[in-house]
Formats: sequence, structure tokens, C-alpha cells
Amino acid sequence: MAAYCWFLAACTPKTLVIQGASYYIMGSDKSPALSLGEPLQVCDKQRKRAVRKRWILTGSTSAVLKQLTLPMLWAILALFSADLIELYFASRLGVDELTAMSFTLPIQATLFAFAIGLGIVVATRLTQAKEVEQLAAVSLIFTVLVGAALAIVIWLGLQPLLTMLGFTEFTAREQVWPTLERYMQYRLGAVVFFFIVMVVFGVLRAFGNMRGAAQLLVLFAGLQILMSAVLFTPWAQSALSFSGLERLGVAHFAAAMSASFYALYLLRVKENIALKVRLLSQRSRQAFRRLFRLFIPVVAMQLLTPLAQSLLMMIVASQGSDAVAAFGVVMRIEPLALLLPMVLTTSLPIFVGQNWAANKSLRVRRGIKQALAVCIAWQGAIAIALFWGADLLGVGFCKQSFVSQSIELAMCILPISYAALAGVMLYVSCCNAIGRSGLALNVTLVRLFVLSLPGAFIGAQLNGFQGIVWALALANFLVGAWLLYGAIHTRSMQPRVATG
Repeated sequence: MAAYCWFLAACTPKTLVIQGASYYIMGSDKSPALSLGEPLQVCDKQRKRAVRKRWILTGSTSAVLKQLTLPMLWAILALFSADLIELYFASRLGVDELTAMSFTLPIQATLFAFAIGLGIVVATRLTQAKEVEQLAAVSLIFTVLVGAALAIVIWLGLQPLLTMLGFTEFTAREQVWPTLERYMQYRLGAVVFFFIVMVVFGVLRAFGNMRGAAQLLVLFAGLQILMSAVLFTPWAQSALSFSGLERLGVAHFAAAMSASFYALYLLRVKENIALKVRLLSQRSRQAFRRLFRLFIPVVAMQLLTPLAQSLLMMIVASQGSDAVAAFGVVMRIEPLALLLPMVLTTSLPIFVGQNWAANKSLRVRRGIKQALAVCIAWQGAIAIALFWGADLLGVGFCKQSFVSQSIELAMCILPISYAALAGVMLYVSCCNAIGRSGLALNVTLVRLFVLSLPGAFIGAQLNGFQGIVWALALANFLVGAWLLYGAIHTRSMQPRVATG
């Protein structure tokens, strides 16, 4: 494609509008013709992408993985830290507010799954499209429609959803419901803006702009933390009429709206994609249909984890509202404890997928081994740190004895199993990268619905919240051991197959 662009530039001495480049379309119907320097700039970007692809195939394995991973590490850290800090501010309001927000976490996880699914779908379509401007505008409209429809459906069914999760068993539900309702109003009102942020984040990563994608998430998370801190100052509490959890909802709404504007700026100015669309044209209708067909299976896969979290929340709620409060804190700490594996599940598939397609299986194996070794060392350090700091975390989030003790218990037990869970996460992401999505789905289903949920239910019946924690840790170990046995068995069978 770079050679094709250079050929066009050489053959067109005065003006040129490039349409149909693999990633970018310059200009629009109403813009003047481009100068000769602009298409050369586009070709330069495409040439850099070609160099980048060769580097992924030939560069040092550790250096490639490091450069693919580090930019996203800070972005994902900022995003999950913002969620944890939001829950911390809720805990400052009291254990009832902490419990109420914890009941909404499966709903928030569902929204996040939809956002990730949309990002995957739009990025996949855009990187394969010839008319990027048209498809980019259609994709954003599709994102807005999906976000608005989902927000309306959840708002109309909010009380039934919370009832299903066990909210009716919460003794203080009448006292916290007004502020929780206003919090969810702002949260759901921000869905469209948040979806735009996550979709543009996925598009920037697909285009190779890792720095811009990381800056976008850091900006969103930073704004949310800053707004929450400001709204919890004594001045804001006296000057503004926001109450309780409502302040956290306002902070999230303001951060999502501001970050969405910056996301559109990155798309238009930094990536040179002019958004234009003819909604009634045949191409637009076809684009909507293709996006929808791709959206359904991708989101269905993404929704497995929120569904499992919802069922797990129902099991935890049977142990009382204090158990829900403790479990909410654990749900927010867990992504931070698994930060490196979660980031590697976004960067390792890029390395594995391209090298697998180039028939470099030894390089793929070396990359997976290095990633797994780093994850095991990382999770060992995290487990030690959380074990020694478990009591501080428990008391820091809640002074109530059962809640703090339950948090401390979970932080002493669960992180030990995160090394096994990290291996499972890398295995699933690599299976998807090489086209074995069916195997990845089976592993996910076994972990969530065959081991974790039944184990948590049995553990709750035997030993309450402590039984749930032990069951979840055991499920992680069992899946990790199963995959390790399969890998060793497959490795031992390879020489026999080769000689047979």
C-alpha cells in the first residue's frame, strides 16, 4: 500500500485526494483538494506501520512484548484505579452506601462488556474498510444507538435487576435507594459518552496509535478521580446540592463527556478521519447490518463474565449485605491485582497472531513462555504484598468488623490463585489470536460455569463467605492445572507424531 501511494503521488503533479487507503481517508466532499505533501504524509504513516509489522516479526521477543505492553499498562492501571477510588469514596459515606454500590457492580460490568465488544467490532471493521470516513461515522452512530438503547433498557429494568441480584434482602435499601437511583441516573446518562471513549480507544489501538489510546484512558480516569475528589471536599458539600452517591455519578458523567470530546478530537485531528455519513445511502445501511451481525457474537462472548458475576453476586447476597459490601471491594481490587495479565491479554495476541500467521511457531512459543514467566513472578509479588497489606485494606475500606475481616480474608487467599488465573487468561487470549475461538470459549465456560459458580454455591452452603472465597481460589487452581497438564501432554506427544 505504501508503494501504491507513492505511485499516485508521483503521477499526480498538482492535487490528489486519497480514498481507499487501508487505514485512512484524507479529505471530504466539501474540503479543498489535498496538496502533494498530505498524501505523502499518509504514505509515511502507512510505511511506518509496515516497518512496525516487520519489527513484530523480527525484533527481539522481549523488546516487542515490552513495547506493546507498557503503554497500555498505565492506561489500564488508571482506569481500574478510578473504579477502585470511586468505591473508596462510597465507603467514606458508610457501609450502607458501600453495599448499595456493590450491588450495581454486575450492571457496571455489563456496560463495560458492551463497550469492549463495540470497540472490538468497530476496530475490526475500520481496519478492514476501504472507505474509512463513511464507516467511522456510521460506527459512531451505531455506538450511540446501542449505548442509548442499553441505558434506557437498564434504567427501565433497574429495580427488577437489583431485586434479582438480592437487593431486596438489604435491610437499609429504603434509606439508600434515593441516592442510589440518582447515582444510576448519571451513570446511565454517561453510557453513550463512555462507549464513544472505549470505541475510539479500540480504534486507536487498531491503527497502532498506542500512545493516543493510553492518553485517552488516562485522561478519562484522571478526570473522574479529580471530579470525585473535588465533589467530596467540604466546600463542594456545602455549596452544591448533590448528596451521597449522587456526587460519584456526577463525577463519572462529567469525566465521560469530556473524554468523549477528546476522543473525537483524536479521531479527527490526530488520525485525519473526517466524519461524514449519508444515513439513507445503501452503503450506510449495509454498514449498519454488518456491524450488527458482527456485534452479536462478540458481545455474547464478552457478556459471559458479567453474567457469571451477577450469579456470583446472588450467591454472595445470600450471606447478607455485609458480605456484598466486602465482595464489592474484592471485585474492584482483583483487576488491579491482575493488571499485568490483563494488559498482556491485549498485547500478546498482537504478537502471537502476526507471528503465527507468518509460520513462526517457535517465536510464538518463546513469547508465550516469557509472558507467562513474567506473570507468575508478578502475581507472586502481588500475592505477598496483598497478604501483608490485607488488614490495612480491610480497615481502610470499612471499619465494620465483618466487612473488614472478610476483605482481609479474601486478600490473603484469592491472590495466591491469581498466578494460575493469569495463565488461563493468556491461554484464552492466545487461542483467540490464532483462530481457535471455540477452544477459548470452552475454557471460559468451564472456569466460570462448571467450576467457579457451582463451587461458590457449595462453599456458601458449607462455610458462608469464607467458603465462597476458598471455592473461587480452588477453581482458579484447577483450571490452571488442567491447562498445564494439557500443554505438557501435547508437548510429550509431538515427537511421537513427528516420528510416526
